[in-house]
Amino acid sequence: MKRVASVFVFWIAAGSAWAASPRPEITSFQSKERITHLAPGGATAAREIDLTVQLFDEAGRMVRVPGVTVNLSTRDAGPGNGFNTIVGRLTGVTGADGAFSGRLTFSDCRSPYIQGPISVHRISNRPEYWDVTYVKAAIFAGEKKLVEFVHVCKEIYRGNRP
Repeated sequence: MKRVASVFVFWIAAGSAWAASPRPEITSFQSKERITHLAPGGATAAREIDLTVQLFDEAGRMVRVPGVTVNLSTRDAGPGNGFNTIVGRLTGVTGADGAFSGRLTFSDCRSPYIQGPISVHRISNRPEYWDVTYVKAAIFAGEKKLVEFVHVCKEIYRGNRP
């Protein structure tokens, strides 16, 4: 009887672990675009980001649940540090490992909170100067913010002098 009770308790505990839905997190995030990546504020991208999304449980453990649809959106900054303007979307379905990879593409900056242009330069023996406009942006899964980055709106090459 003890053995049956312990199996029953294990079965209930295992069932409750799957009762909560897994949450998506971005585990890989990279822009391979040909831009200067000089805008201030962290990672930058202008039109696309290659990313990998993995599912995790509430305890922070990776879970391998295939067939989960994850809807991502890219949003430019809006009033009150909110991210209101949707500029891109990506929908992916997790594989057997509980993850999916894809390219999230997005449009030109559409926020009224665009900053710049600011002058930046590459440090070298012969520095190159650029004027850069940008806006804060973030990637969301539903209404949960997963990661922030800098959406580069425009870069203008100014040559080898300020």
